[in-house]
Amino acid sequence: MTKQPQVGAGLKKISETAVVRSMKELLRDYEIRAERYETTVSNSIRKQFKKALDDDRLMTRFLVDPQDRRPVEYWDDEKLVKALQGEPDEGAHKRKKAKQKHVKEDKPLVKVLPLIDAIRARRYTHIQEFYVWDCHMENDDSMALAGIITRGCYPITRVELIDCFLDNKSINILVNAVAVSKTLKELCLDFNDIGEKGCRILCAGLSKARFLTHLGLCYCGLTKQCGLWIGNLIVETAIRELLLDGNPLEAEGVIALLSQLSEAAENEGFERVEEIKRKQQALEDMKRAARINLDREPADLNVNADEVKTTSPATSPTGKPDDNITEKDIMKTKGKKRGRRGKRGGKLEPPPAGPQISVLKLADTGINHMGRGGNFAPVRCMQLLKR
Repeated sequence: MTKQPQVGAGLKKISETAVVRSMKELLRDYEIRAERYETTVSNSIRKQFKKALDDDRLMTRFLVDPQDRRPVEYWDDEKLVKALQGEPDEGAHKRKKAKQKHVKEDKPLVKVLPLIDAIRARRYTHIQEFYVWDCHMENDDSMALAGIITRGCYPITRVELIDCFLDNKSINILVNAVAVSKTLKELCLDFNDIGEKGCRILCAGLSKARFLTHLGLCYCGLTKQCGLWIGNLIVETAIRELLLDGNPLEAEGVIALLSQLSEAAENEGFERVEEIKRKQQALEDMKRAARINLDREPADLNVNADEVKTTSPATSPTGKPDDNITEKDIMKTKGKKRGRRGKRGGKLEPPPAGPQISVLKLADTGINHMGRGGNFAPVRCMQLLKR
């Protein structure tokens, strides 16, 4: 008996080698560009590439976590007293001598720009999530990230920029790119000192975003004035999840945010009721117009019947009237036309905009009786949430 060649195994090997080859080329290009820009290759990216190569799969999630910051040393009371009194610390002296023996040159910082340039140069269109943690992002890094977000060929759905020292210019560049993107649904900017000015820029840019549904702004230094701007943003866009933990909004800022949402929700409910009434009235008018008025004279009824017969004959596909055409044939032609229209228009539609928020986190935002409103401020917040 002749053995048949295993075609499936061969195809699997070819596909696996193609995946491995593309991943290795991307990593090599990233290392070359990092050396050209005089930066360091992120260890987290290398680990992810290694794991993906071992599993023989494509990377869809990129995490840039340099971990190059020095650990913070917390002194106890005794050590602090000795340092203030000027007493020598034997342990610190020994550690200083050991460090002098093993002196290492400081490596350059990790940057995001070489990685994004490598992704664009290799046309790696499998990226879906992009995370940057504890990495200083300059304006050129933000521009590179904005360029890859606005491209329709990169289906990025989530971007996290946590503790990246973003300034107002970088925020403006990023939010304008997010407003154009049709794939990005989640944006997280936690632990960036955005402040009032940055929040105003962010809300103005994201007001045009039609596909964004998740926004994280935890510990961004947002004050009570920012509550009004964020409330207007939520009302105008399709954002459903809003995280504002750790911002000094106070009760006044939270009330401004919730009042915008509650008023918009009430107006939307009123408009829906009016729209339903308008449709019902239109249906009743159509039914009333279709009824035969029995109070008219018989001559008028005969004239109307003749007009109906002459004006609405069944027509054939050539445009001429045909008595053999039935209602089933007419329904078939309508169904075909609708099917063709559905095939042509395959555009991605955005989620509906409006005050339809489902997740709202306000932990550690200073909602207490100390600000404006006194003891009634927290109660007012709860009333608005209940509405």
